[in-house]
Amino acid sequence: MVKNNVWSIIILFNPDIERLQSLVHHLMLQNSKIILVNNGSKNGFISDLINEYVFLIQLEDNFGIAKAQNVGITFAKKKKAKGIFLFDQDSKISNNFIPTMLNAKIASSVGMIVPNVLDVNTNKYLEPRIYNRQNSKITVEFPKNKTTEEVIRKAAKPIASGSYIFMDALMQVGGMREKFFIDAVDTDFSFRLIEKGYDVFRINNVHLVHPVGNKIERNFFGKKIFLSNHSPKRRYYIGRNNIWLWKIHFGKINGITKDVFVTLFSQLVYSLLEKSSVSKTSHLIWGILEGLISSPKEIVREIK
Repeated sequence: MVKNNVWSIIILFNPDIERLQSLVHHLMLQNSKIILVNNGSKNGFISDLINEYVFLIQLEDNFGIAKAQNVGITFAKKKKAKGIFLFDQDSKISNNFIPTMLNAKIASSVGMIVPNVLDVNTNKYLEPRIYNRQNSKITVEFPKNKTTEEVIRKAAKPIASGSYIFMDALMQVGGMREKFFIDAVDTDFSFRLIEKGYDVFRINNVHLVHPVGNKIERNFFGKKIFLSNHSPKRRYYIGRNNIWLWKIHFGKINGITKDVFVTLFSQLVYSLLEKSSVSKTSHLIWGILEGLISSPKEIVREIK
């Protein structure tokens, strides 16, 4: 595994200064060089973080998380990085996060490793989908049992924050799909890795603390559920991008139809139960319809 020349990319958009400073501090303590990609926000304090280990790339507008990640990845590639960590601006890591991740014993076919993510909204660990290959067919499904007791397990659809992606894999599958803008960017990338024969592993003894959305707790027919509480605009992207995800990967990944249906149905339920339900529901339906009538095809950015 790579033990030097470690690079971390943090995507910024109107960040909380204390959380960002904490993440930068913990990364520097672990000998990581840091690329801050500021996605159009005008926070003046960001420039105060720049030093010989921290680099700032200022984008003139909010081009979405996918393009911002690609800009950071390209910068790291030019610096001869063998791989990159991706972080959201509000994630928290431990003092041994990077060395534990990079010292994990994994197979040579790995394209990406991810941590065990604790959602601060629910105080529960996320359980990414599992995947299996059999006779060149890939099946993605919900895990039937909790898998945190394993040291390492395969994971499909992990969130991007905290992930470490090998540069060789990025050069083979390309960067993030910029047309997606925000939602399902990480899902599409993990699917492309798996389809190319790479493995994605979760390292269960490495923990990332992260708020997944702005969840609120509600009772639904006597059952406690957490509503994602996304904005109407985010609901549009969730609807459109999940349909595009289905169009791109249908026929390559078994189980994607069920997965997309469950995602969209749950988002519909959330939209109906949250405040501004009319706006959120209409934006979700608008996104689904646009996804159905439009094409997701584009050339994925090549990493050179």
